[in-house]
Amino acid sequence: MGSDNEYKTKMKERMDRLCFVWLLVVSITACGGETRSQADLPTLGTGKRINVMDYGAVGDGNRDDSEAIQRAVDSAGVGDTVYLPKGTYLVRSIRLVSNVHVVADGLLKQSAALSAPFAVEQQHSPAPLFRAHRISNVYLSVRAETVNEAIYASQCSNITVADSHFGGDSTNRRSFPAVLWYDCSASRVVGTTISHYGSARQSTETYHPGTAIRVLSSSGITIANNHLHHNGENGVFIHDSEDVEIDGNHIHHNGMSGIQVAFNAAERVANYRITNNRLEHNAADAVDINNRAHGQVVAINALIAGNYSYQNGSVNGKSTPDGSGIGTLIGVSGVTLSGNRAFGNNRPALYIEGCGDITANRNVTDGAFELVGRWEHIRMEGNTFRTLRLLANASGALLDIRHGQIDRVMLPNGIQIDSLRLMENEIASGPINVNMDGYFKFEGNRLTSGHESGALLLVKVAGASLLGNHIFNTKNAAITVRKTALGVRIDSNFVTSGGTWIHDFRPPDIKINKNKVRENVNMAEQR
Repeated sequence: MGSDNEYKTKMKERMDRLCFVWLLVVSITACGGETRSQADLPTLGTGKRINVMDYGAVGDGNRDDSEAIQRAVDSAGVGDTVYLPKGTYLVRSIRLVSNVHVVADGLLKQSAALSAPFAVEQQHSPAPLFRAHRISNVYLSVRAETVNEAIYASQCSNITVADSHFGGDSTNRRSFPAVLWYDCSASRVVGTTISHYGSARQSTETYHPGTAIRVLSSSGITIANNHLHHNGENGVFIHDSEDVEIDGNHIHHNGMSGIQVAFNAAERVANYRITNNRLEHNAADAVDINNRAHGQVVAINALIAGNYSYQNGSVNGKSTPDGSGIGTLIGVSGVTLSGNRAFGNNRPALYIEGCGDITANRNVTDGAFELVGRWEHIRMEGNTFRTLRLLANASGALLDIRHGQIDRVMLPNGIQIDSLRLMENEIASGPINVNMDGYFKFEGNRLTSGHESGALLLVKVAGASLLGNHIFNTKNAAITVRKTALGVRIDSNFVTSGGTWIHDFRPPDIKINKNKVRENVNMAEQR
């Protein structure tokens, strides 16, 4: 942890960027470190510190301290901090007040008798540990064990949960989330550990409600440097919200996706930064942004960058229907995925279904990139991945893939792509079968194949350019061009083949020029 001056500088940069009304100076650990002692407590504004013991709290874990703590909160003035010294405080529910902060060295604990079941019709409990409604400018840093929400805030602004530790009820099969924001703005959860809200998932087909952080119809939300693990459903669930930053979190062993973004009023979902997170052993996707239900593509202006994911998409060693490593994108546009790494995940690393404009640069994975349905413009540059796979219903205006390292390209028959461009890629395994409506540009690539069908088959295209490629093929013809491939130009390629270099079925308008070829080469001798 750096010096106070270094810390204040970093916090000021964050607060300025998010236009906070007032500055909080607080030491944040990456994953919810140990609670500070009273002597180390931050100074929050110019207010005084109020000790709950002075209002009758006992902190023995037996007596209900709710009323004493509430009296302390209600007595506080603007900028005051209510402090709970070491001890265990049995608490039902505390109502927060604007401009009054709560910091605890002790443990707050709810009785099991307060537990209520989560339901879609009732998404908040009658007894959260902390309740905030239509208030602003509150800082909360506590340790708590709760049976309902640790905090439920509605129509609030500038609420900060920092350096806290929340533990839920792992036996509850229908748990409320630990943190619930509804219609809130400029609020944040930072440096906090949240675990065991909801029962562990036991089946690949079903899961249990219980999310670490749930954000509904809110804006200006920051979720940073938290440790979110072993919850029944998602680590982070965002619904109908905008201007959201999810950065630097460790999210693992949750019963659904690590991070999920869902839509209702689709036009509100915009401006997302999902960056530098570590997403491991979640039972569904690492990042899931799903707008399938609306039937129209929504531009969301999202950046998914610098994340690391590992072994998502299984329960007790069995694969679930989900598990993308970099991201699942459905019905969205304006998304950039950059510098992510994903290994050992169950499903394709990047799954794109029915999207608009998507950009993927410099991602590394041992998984596939899979395209489904209609898209507009997909641009991929500098990625390393195992397989490019298009499903039979795939169609798009542009698919442009450059400077990638790809094991295999799988293009089914009958796809429709106005412009398919493979440029300067390393492709480890052929053949590439091109049977599509649209134009195909294959330039500057290195393609290796040991397949009976050769390296590159042009069955059907409206036009094709094969220019400056290095093609190495061990068997039969390296390149095959059918009569239904129109407007084909094969120019300045370097081809080494175990058979003839080209099998030409005399398509109309084919042009072959300046290629350097080696035919009938004994590949065993070459090795």
